[in-house]
Formats: sequence, C-alpha cells, structure tokens
Amino acid sequence: MNKEFLPNAPLKEVLFEIHWDLEYISEEKILFDKGFEKAVLNFTNACQQDFKEVAILKPENIPPIAFINRVTHRFFKTKGEHPLYQLGPGVFTVNDNNKNYVWKDFIAMVDNGINCLRSSYEKELVPSKIQLRYIDGVSPYILGNDNKFEFLKEHLQINAETYPFVKGALNDIQFTKSFSIDDERTLNLIVSTGVDRDTKTDVVEWHTFISNKKRLSWEEMIEWAHKSHEICSSTFKNMVSNELYEYFSQ
Repeated sequence: MNKEFLPNAPLKEVLFEIHWDLEYISEEKILFDKGFEKAVLNFTNACQQDFKEVAILKPENIPPIAFINRVTHRFFKTKGEHPLYQLGPGVFTVNDNNKNYVWKDFIAMVDNGINCLRSSYEKELVPSKIQLRYIDGVSPYILGNDNKFEFLKEHLQINAETYPFVKGALNDIQFTKSFSIDDERTLNLIVSTGVDRDTKTDVVEWHTFISNKKRLSWEEMIEWAHKSHEICSSTFKNMVSNELYEYFSQ
C-alpha cells in the first residue's frame, strides 16, 4: 500500500481551501472582503499558469458582500474541467480530480495558487481556516457484495447501526466523526450511502478532511499541507480492506 497513484482510485475530488480574516462594518454589523472586486480582476494576471478561463457563479446584480465565504468565480485551464481555482470573498480553493491527481503536482498548484491569491490583493491577507479534503466514492457492489451495509463493514470498517426504537428497515446512513490528531490538526470523516445522481445507482461516499486547529502563517502552510496529506493517505490505507485496495490498484 505504498503506491503514489492508484490507477482505479475512488477519488472524486481533492481540494485545498483557505479562508482569511475579513473587515467588519460595525454600523451595519456585516463582514466584507476589502479589495475583492479588484483582486478578482487581478487574479488571472497574477497567476503564472494558464488559468485564464473564468466562470462567474453569482448573479451580476448582487454584490460580493452577499457571498461572504462562498465561491463566486472559477478559473480553469480548460473551461468546465479540472484542475481549477475558485475564489470568493474570504475564500480560495484549489480543486482537482482523479483524472489528473498526483500529490506532488497538486501541492505545486496549491503553492502557485497561494502566490497568485496574495499578489492579487493590495492588502495583506491573514489566513484563518485551512482545510485539505478528499472526496471518495464507489459502488458498494464492485467486490460482489449484494448489500451496501455489508460492503461498508467488510471493506471500509464502518458499522451501519440500526435502532431498536425504529421498526423500519435501514435505507441509508450519513454521519460525521471528528478526531483530534495533534495540536495543529483535526481529522474529520463523513460517510454516507445514497444514489449517484448521474448513474442513478447505489453509491458509498466518504470525505476525509483535515482542518487546522490554530492559525497558520503563509510560510507554514505548505508544510502543514504535506503533513495533512500524509495523515489522509495513511487513514485511507488503514480504512480500506486489502481486497478493496487491490481493486483500486488495477
């Protein structure tokens, strides 16, 4: 279980997300991201890679202040495809998917994106919330199981509990667990079952993400990301069965 890239990986998306401190208008009791409009215009010029294709996600007549900590713009190499950068008032994300993902390439894109972001603003951004997230999903029937909850138990070490006070049969689950890893990180795990919106078939999905416990400087961020990636990778390898890992390795 030491491969850098799994040919048949369950990865749907990986993202690195950054939030920063915002200004506060006490009279109106609202937060705003000073200089955001100009930063959006500057971003494609500041970015040294070719993320020049822009998609605007908000209605033109609604001001950015209504979208605090929500993505409003996407920047693509090829419009509508991964990889991409996303920017909104107080938030920036770096996104990729299984088609392209290799950690060393992804972290290089994160590093480049941080430089683009910081140079797009005239003010000095002060990071607050940081997150590295992996979203994985598979059909629960790929290894011959005829029950999705059996798949969860056998191959992901997840027990789907029923309750004695409910008489109906269990259809789906969704739960979140949070674990304190060290002084700098919290690991969060979200596991759910449901129906894939494209194929209309059963799917098991799990999110593994690391959040920061304390503030990070820009200089600390890449090292923090490397360590967080190691934790997510180790968690994934320890979570899946040997049989399932071999399936992903084919």
